[in-house]
Amino acid sequence: MKNKKQPTLFTLPLAIFTTLCAVPFIMLMLAYYIEVDSKYDLLFETTTLMVLIYIFHISRQIRSSNRLIITGLSLLLFNAAYDLITEIAYLDRLADQHELIDVFIEDGTLQVAYLFIAFGLTSMLHKVRENAARDELTGLYNRKKLNAIRLEDFDLVYIDIDGLKAINDLQGHAKGDLMLIEFANALNEFTESPEQAFRIGGDEFVVLLHPKRGKVFVEKVKYGLKDSAISFSYGIERSTRSRFFEALEKTDKAMYQMKHGQKKSRPAAD
Repeated sequence: MKNKKQPTLFTLPLAIFTTLCAVPFIMLMLAYYIEVDSKYDLLFETTTLMVLIYIFHISRQIRSSNRLIITGLSLLLFNAAYDLITEIAYLDRLADQHELIDVFIEDGTLQVAYLFIAFGLTSMLHKVRENAARDELTGLYNRKKLNAIRLEDFDLVYIDIDGLKAINDLQGHAKGDLMLIEFANALNEFTESPEQAFRIGGDEFVVLLHPKRGKVFVEKVKYGLKDSAISFSYGIERSTRSRFFEALEKTDKAMYQMKHGQKKSRPAAD
C-alpha cells in the first residue's frame, strides 16, 4: 500500500487560502437575498476578513509564543467581522442607533489592535537580538554581547578547557559538547549579578567578575568540577570597560602560558 502524501507547509495554507478566497463570492451571491448597504463593500469586507483569518492561521507558531500579537490579531478579526456584519442593512441601522459604541468598535478596537501588534513585534525583535547574543549549545553569552558589559570595573578571567580537542577526536563531539555544557553550568553557578560569562570560541570562555573576585571564582569552579574530568587553564586581569580588549589580550597570553606549562605532564592536552 502506498503511503498517502501528507500536506506540506506550503500545500496546506494554499488549500486554506483557496477556500477563503471563495467565501467572498459566496457572500456576494447571498447579497441578492439579503438587504445590504453595498454589495461591493460586502465583497471587500468579506475579503479583508478572509485574509485576516489566513494570516491568523499561518502565524500560529508566532502567536503561541507572543500573547501581545495574538491579542492584536484577535482584535483585528473582531473588527473585520463587525465591519462585515454591519453591511447587513438591518444591523447597520441598529449600530447607527448606538453611535458611540459603533465608533469605538470600528475605530477604537482597530487602533488598540495595532498597538498590541506593535508591542508584540517589538518584544519579538528584542528576543531575536537576545537569542543572537546567546551561544546555542551552552546558553552563555557569545562574542556579540561583549559590547554590552555591565560592570565598569571588573576582574577579567580568560579560560580554556584542557584537552577538549582530544576528547572530540577520541570520544566524539557529543562527549565534548556535554563537557562544554557542564563547564558552562559551573560558570553560571558561581557568577553573581551583574557578572557575566561568555563562550567566545570552541573551548574558550571569558568571565567578567566584581573586582578581586577572579581567584576566588576560579577556585569555586575547580571545586564544583572536582568530580568531573574537566580541567582548564586561565588568565586573570583587573580591567575596566575602556581597557577591556587590552586585558583580553593579556589574559589570553597568561592562559596559554599556563596551558603550555601543563602540557609536559598531560600528553592528551590540545
